Amino acid sequence: MKKFKKIYIEITNQCNLSCSFCPKTKRAAHFMTEDEFTHIINITKAHGENFYLHVMGEPTAHPDFAGFLRICKEQGVKVNITTNGTLLDRVGDAIIASSVRSVSVSLHSFEANSLNKDMKTYLDKIMIFCRKAIGTGVTVELRLWNFDRESIYDKNQLNGQIVDYLEKELELDFDLRRAMNEKFDEMETSHSRKFNFRLKDRIFLGMAQHFEWPDINKAEKYTEGFCYGLRNQIAILADGTVTACCLDSEGNIPLGNIHHNTLQEIFDGERAQALYTGFTHRKAVEPLCQTCGYMKMYDNKK
Repeated sequence: MKKFKKIYIEITNQCNLSCSFCPKTKRAAHFMTEDEFTHIINITKAHGENFYLHVMGEPTAHPDFAGFLRICKEQGVKVNITTNGTLLDRVGDAIIASSVRSVSVSLHSFEANSLNKDMKTYLDKIMIFCRKAIGTGVTVELRLWNFDRESIYDKNQLNGQIVDYLEKELELDFDLRRAMNEKFDEMETSHSRKFNFRLKDRIFLGMAQHFEWPDINKAEKYTEGFCYGLRNQIAILADGTVTACCLDSEGNIPLGNIHHNTLQEIFDGERAQALYTGFTHRKAVEPLCQTCGYMKMYDNKK
C-alpha cells in the first residue's frame, strides 16, 4: 500500500463560525468518537506522512480535541491543525503539549463573518498562542487566504489592520506591507497560488489568492486538468467515508468507508482507479473534479 503525504481526518463537520468563503456541508452533523478516531489512526498511521484533523468543521470545537491529540502523540503521528483561531485560548496549551507539527490560523475568517466582536480581542488570543509556541518546535502559519489579482487590501478591508497589528505585536524589523507586496508580485509570476514567508522563529505569514471550491451543481465544466488526489492525499470524512480530496465538502466522491474497508480495498476500487488513471492522462473524470477552481488554477500555472 502506498504512503500519502497528507491524510485529512475530519474529526467533526461542525463549525462555530459561518465563513462567507466556506461552502458549508449538508451532511448529518457528527463528532467522531474516541473509538472511531483510534480505529482510523491505527489503520492509517503507517500510510501517511502528515495528518490534518479537518475537512469541513472546526477541529478545536470538538469536545475531545485534546484527547485526540494525545492519541496522535502516543501513536507517533505528525499532526497539523487548521483553525479559525477563536478557541486557541482554550486549546492552545494542549496543542503545544501534544507536540503538534504545525498550526495554520485562518485570520481571514474574522472578516468573513458578521462577528459582533472586537478584532483586537480575536488577534490578541492568537498572538498569545504564537508567543507560547516560540521555542517549542510548533510552526504557526498566520493565513490571509483572501487576496485577489487587483489588490491585496481594497476588497478585504481588515487586511491592512491585521498587517499593522502583526508588525507591531511581533516587533518586526522590516516593512511588512512592502514585503507582502513584493511576495504578491512574485506569486503572480510563479507556479503557485500561495506561499509563506517568515515573520519570526517558526511563525510565518501565509498568502494565497481566492479560488472557487468545487460544486457539483455548477454549470461550468472543464474535463482536462491534473490533481494530486489519491496520489499525495486522501480525506476521511466524519462518518468514515473516504474521498480523494480535502475539498470534497459533501462527500460526492465516496470511494469506500474506513470502518468497513481497508485502505488497499478502497484504493484498488473501480472508482478510485478511474479517478487516478484519469488524472494520469490529465483528465478529470469525476463530475465534482470538473468544477474545481483549484484544479483549474493549478493547471493554468503549468
